[in-house]
Amino acid sequence: MVIDLDGFATRADAAATALNSTADDLERCIDGMGWSGEGRKGAEHRASLERKQMRTLATAFEDLACACRTGQQTMAPALETLKSALNVLRGLSFEVEPDWSVTDKFNYKTAYEQAGDDQTIKDQLDQLQSTRSDEAANQTVRLQRLAAEFGADDDTCAQAIAKAVTDMQALAPVSAGFSPQRADQDLADIKAGKATPDELARFKAATHLTDQQLSDLYNGKEIDVPQGQFDYLSELMKDLDKSSVDTIGHLGDDLPEDQRKLLRGGLTDAMLLISNPQLKTRGDGTDSGATQTVYQGGMMMLPTSIQTLLKDAPARQDEKDGGSEFTGNLVEIPREGDFKTFLNMLGDGNPALAQGSDLDRGLLKQAAEIAGVSEGNIVVNSGDPHSANELVDKMLSQAGGDRLAVHDLMYGTNMDCTVTQGHYDAQSHVGDLLDHTWYGHEDGVAKVIETAGREATSADPTLNRQSGEASWALANYTSTHGNELLHLHGGDLSIGMVDPKMTKALGSTLGAYIPDMVGADKGMFGTSGFGKIEPENVKNIFAVIDSNREAARDFNRAAYASIAQMNQQFGATGGANSSLGEFAGRIDTAAQAGVKLEVEGRIQDAKLRSDEEKAIFDSVKDVIPFGAKHIPRLAGLTEKFAGDFTVSDFTELGSKMGTPGFKDWIFGSTPNIGANVDLSGNGSLVKQYYNILTGMTLTPDHPNYSQDPNIGQYFDGDGKILSFDAIKALDGEDGLNSLAHFGDQMRRAFPGLLSYESGWRTGHDQSEMHPR
Repeated sequence: MVIDLDGFATRADAAATALNSTADDLERCIDGMGWSGEGRKGAEHRASLERKQMRTLATAFEDLACACRTGQQTMAPALETLKSALNVLRGLSFEVEPDWSVTDKFNYKTAYEQAGDDQTIKDQLDQLQSTRSDEAANQTVRLQRLAAEFGADDDTCAQAIAKAVTDMQALAPVSAGFSPQRADQDLADIKAGKATPDELARFKAATHLTDQQLSDLYNGKEIDVPQGQFDYLSELMKDLDKSSVDTIGHLGDDLPEDQRKLLRGGLTDAMLLISNPQLKTRGDGTDSGATQTVYQGGMMMLPTSIQTLLKDAPARQDEKDGGSEFTGNLVEIPREGDFKTFLNMLGDGNPALAQGSDLDRGLLKQAAEIAGVSEGNIVVNSGDPHSANELVDKMLSQAGGDRLAVHDLMYGTNMDCTVTQGHYDAQSHVGDLLDHTWYGHEDGVAKVIETAGREATSADPTLNRQSGEASWALANYTSTHGNELLHLHGGDLSIGMVDPKMTKALGSTLGAYIPDMVGADKGMFGTSGFGKIEPENVKNIFAVIDSNREAARDFNRAAYASIAQMNQQFGATGGANSSLGEFAGRIDTAAQAGVKLEVEGRIQDAKLRSDEEKAIFDSVKDVIPFGAKHIPRLAGLTEKFAGDFTVSDFTELGSKMGTPGFKDWIFGSTPNIGANVDLSGNGSLVKQYYNILTGMTLTPDHPNYSQDPNIGQYFDGDGKILSFDAIKALDGEDGLNSLAHFGDQMRRAFPGLLSYESGWRTGHDQSEMHPR
């Protein structure tokens, strides 16, 4: 089958000409209306955008015509040569195979039989056979070369055609399908259950984004859509502007299930997309060079009933029921029914579009405010009195995966669109969430907190910074409201007791930022964006998270993992950075002071307090796998532990906790608290030295320390470092002399340890808590 590419080229040229002609007619139409003022400016702008789209599409048709015509011109000669050769060769008793190889099919058997005993004829036949064999070989080379050239030309033509067609597919739906009028008709027909396949496809396509656009949406970048698509989405919202939330939420209830989900899901996606300020459409200005006009999404694009639901005060104290047993503890959520209806509708949407949407910002803000007003109160709208927790939990679960919206909720940027007057106060809303007693309805708030720190160590600098900013907001509130969070409503209950899931999420998110809390050098652990925490308040963060046993274990593990990495880095760099000791000392101080603060506020008996503190730190040193998602990683740390373990490998951290020697290495600084606690300071310091030495032995190409005159005695015959307990037992007196000797020998071998020790003490002195 031969395709007439010239015919295709002619038809593509005709389409391009028609589009250009229509664009010119549109311009003349605007000029002929005699408009002036804003009306003319608006018409000119729209006409300019549509002319641009038409001409861009016309260019794609012209490219298609060029590809077809060029393909016809380059391939036609080769094709004719191949066809001619094929006919000639077959007429001469040659066979051409599918791979363009040529074989001689002459009937030599019959010819030899007819020659009989005539040797002259036989010799002639032998010569003929040899000549034809050479000809077959030559023709094979010739035809295969022509076929290869034809194939290359065909590939070039196919690629050019494919590009032109792809360009048209990207442009044609916008020019031919999306418009405000189409939106009106599509929505009306879908609501009536009589939508055509084209209408359903267009309704669905209106919220379609490419994979790259979805990635840009998540990363907080602007996404440009054609004017027609933007106008289609905008018109859908206008069609719903006078509808109540209840009416919008029940659209399509009487349709078949597949059509109902399409309608509800499409409208939800349209709301998420059109309320996103990252969504923009722009033209290149008018043909006369007028300034470009840019339109963007945002809260103001949503139907009025939805805007007010997401902006107006969602709850208020209720004083009407003076005779109720709940007098003074009553709260009214006037639009509770609307919230439930709206949440039910949002469940049909595409979560990938819920990134940076003002709809999500509003939903999160309203959830926090309801939590704040309803804390300790009963909701009395209609029906039986009830808690607001279930509603708020669903609101937070719905919008809690929106990374940008969560960042803004915590950090306060881009949130003024959610208030009716004044400015948004970020810390008060963080407090509304953390101070609330959820009584089991914690999935939503935990999701929000986890999302805040999701990109703690992202390689993308913007995501990394935003994660640090959101996490700092959580840490800052916790650090300045420790007493309130440890004694909810002035009582004996802490958030770790009442809201364990939220507390564990808080510890998991903040674990990556422990070095930042104590002022470690920016970027040292691959994080950024985390603001300042007052030094005297860092212990409050530890204390709050310590109020839940599991959260305390994981958070303190993260703390001492940070110290361990600082120890190793100090050793690996030859003791050049004594500030690492200071940062490590600050972390150790905060960890010890935090657990004491939490325990002292909960347990009055001194013996019981000591036992509880010991239990917490023993759990830190346990080999149970980490539960925390975020363990701080020292940037650039590539040294390996025994068993091929790398600090930066989070996924392996839990499974490798049982590696021989690993526990002593990473948790060598964890305090031993109990009746026999060593208050002289030497015990902890010696363990620090052991920790540092162990880290040094695990660095690549380290010296053979077993030959060192000072510390060689602490290595076995295979050159491996002895365990801490083995060093302790060298004197036979439970370390009374051997540990002090080990410390002396370490100082002789590595004079830089004195600067580390000085830094370690400085870290403690700054908070007036001296090392053990």
